Amino acid sequence: MRRLCYALIPTLLVGLAGAGWLGSARADDERPLYPPTRNAGGGYSLHGQHIQDPYRWLEVDDSEEVEAWDLAQAKLLRDHLDPFPRRAELKRTLDAEFGLGGIKSLPTFEAGMRWHTYRPKGANQPILYRLDEAGTQTPQPILNPNRWAGDGTSGLKAWHVSPNGRYVAYRRDDKGSEETTLYIRDNNSGKVLPESIDRTKFASVVWLPDNTGFFYNRMPDPGSVPSGQSQYHSRISFHEIGTLVLDDPVVYGKGRPMLEDCWMYRSSDRKQLFLSRGLPYKAVETFEATWADGALTLVPVIEKKDERSWVDKVGSTYILNTDRNTGRREIFTAERDAKGALPEAWTPVEFPRSDKGVIKDLAVVANKFLVCHIKDNLVSRLFVRPLAGGPVREITLPEPGSVGGRLATKQEDSKLWFTFESYARPTTNFRCDLAAKTLTLHAEDTLPTTVDPDELISVQTTYKSKDGTDIPIFLLHRKDLKFDGTQPVLLYGYGGFRVGIYPRFSRTRALWTAMGGVLAVASLRGGDEFGEAWHQAGCLENKQNVFDDFIAAADWLVSTGKAKRGRLAIQGRSNGGLLVAACLNQRPDLCRAAICGVPLTDMLRYHKFQYAKSWTQEYGDPDVVEQFGWIRPYSPYHNVKPALAYPAVLVTAGLKDGRVNAFHARKIVARWQARSISMHPIYLRIDRKGGHGAAGLARRLSEVLDEWSFLLTELDGEE
Repeated sequence: MRRLCYALIPTLLVGLAGAGWLGSARADDERPLYPPTRNAGGGYSLHGQHIQDPYRWLEVDDSEEVEAWDLAQAKLLRDHLDPFPRRAELKRTLDAEFGLGGIKSLPTFEAGMRWHTYRPKGANQPILYRLDEAGTQTPQPILNPNRWAGDGTSGLKAWHVSPNGRYVAYRRDDKGSEETTLYIRDNNSGKVLPESIDRTKFASVVWLPDNTGFFYNRMPDPGSVPSGQSQYHSRISFHEIGTLVLDDPVVYGKGRPMLEDCWMYRSSDRKQLFLSRGLPYKAVETFEATWADGALTLVPVIEKKDERSWVDKVGSTYILNTDRNTGRREIFTAERDAKGALPEAWTPVEFPRSDKGVIKDLAVVANKFLVCHIKDNLVSRLFVRPLAGGPVREITLPEPGSVGGRLATKQEDSKLWFTFESYARPTTNFRCDLAAKTLTLHAEDTLPTTVDPDELISVQTTYKSKDGTDIPIFLLHRKDLKFDGTQPVLLYGYGGFRVGIYPRFSRTRALWTAMGGVLAVASLRGGDEFGEAWHQAGCLENKQNVFDDFIAAADWLVSTGKAKRGRLAIQGRSNGGLLVAACLNQRPDLCRAAICGVPLTDMLRYHKFQYAKSWTQEYGDPDVVEQFGWIRPYSPYHNVKPALAYPAVLVTAGLKDGRVNAFHARKIVARWQARSISMHPIYLRIDRKGGHGAAGLARRLSEVLDEWSFLLTELDGEE
């Protein structure tokens, strides 16, 4: 493990506990001179209320007026962040860290070969490699996205190798837009086939065993469905290699509900094809699928049941990962009877866990072992038991932390591959032989870093929210740090969409703490940390609980002496950006600075754009009067009160964002700039070549550099 060169750190954080960190690039008594923003007045009526919307014109991305306004905001940002005295040193710190390269992805085994992605030193995007199964050969590059665009903003979104290894079907995105196009590479010739398939956003791809073609998802062409619906109506088609894409038959999806999602996959033993379907937050139905004579035949496995179940099959045994009895999920198995019917009551498969344990994933190894990944009080545990029945064994993990989202296996091989990490432990790829008498971990690769993990400490604790609920929070800092509130503290939260926030290693967060900062991460309601009940407590009519949880986290940090208001910043992205914006409106005194990333802010119009109609099961539908009553009180754009002193805020967005339109960021910035009486600046940063995330490493590091420059400028000085 490379150790951190602390020679840089004192120059970056000199005077940390004294008068200031780094020296400010802007005097606190200088009110920012914002670019002029046209207040167009106007609005609309909704459920008998007049809704003011003076900045509706900022919704039009391709308007010359909007582009000029974006560029003026960009100039304001550059004029204030570029002169930051230690910006060049921060850049060298980031370049040194990310210049080390990345970590190999977990292996995929196909056609007697081992496949993985890896970002080498100096590369902007990860490359797909192929080598022998044992991993002894020099990896051969198969797909190199770094050659696809001169500015490095084209990326490899997903890839699927044919069973014989001859073809790779892969989805490519540009500028982080997620509007991917699917291509096919012939690995024998090294050439990309002439057929390509557009509108494959979030597509599943499943090859036929004979390698002649594959199933894939595609969104309909605009004009083929009613206006505003081309981001929905996901359909499954079949493509035969060497034929015209225009001739691809739609095999599933016509006439199905607009919001329904559908996907295909193969069983762990690769003998059975499945098709699953479901509406957002509703029941998931699964069918065994058979493809013959150009037609897809579906036989129900789980149908017309109020449950979200994931089905697998090994031989004649069906395996079910389901929430039918509990939101913390359970595992069952079953066999069809002589008449082909499945039993109403399936056989439970038990794994040890506490009342805080939630089943996250299940894998079948060598067609005879079941591996269950459980998050128990937010940290991972891995258990193994024979599929046919027998004792349960636990794979001992290095420390409290997180197993990655994927458990990798190889056909007819008793080994399991997985990643492990924590806030203070870099990501490591492990291999474990489940047939061995002792379950021993063998490290195959570890993420390189300039930070010495032994110098960091991560502590898990809880605090009380407004209603008395215990909320978990992790604190990461240097072991030698005098944790007395004089350090800058960055509080992060998300709280939504069943997305649990667990211990993960982040290079930028590790650098932040190595430089003397503190990271606090709260696992708010709205995620799935403790199952579906935890999610339900933070969505729809209960969304205010999430904001209360986050506000309580900041207040707890201050009341316990771990932070001071003048050295406290909050951060969130996407749904977490909504979180930050709502909390700033409700408590503008909460912190000294905030980073509000790719936020939703106009919650009365959010569902009219992109595919956000599917999010109404998370937030509610403002067109429904009762649900309007849930949303209107917190919608950030509609709750900016005049003559309040807001903290410094950096709002970010991506012009090519296919999830959250950039106008959400524009509209809240326009309103905050117009109404805040604070001397603290409100900045807007729109990445014109980025989407919901930065398109490639170089653009991400540019964003982090701006975030750090902003935070260290604003957190300097006295309260």
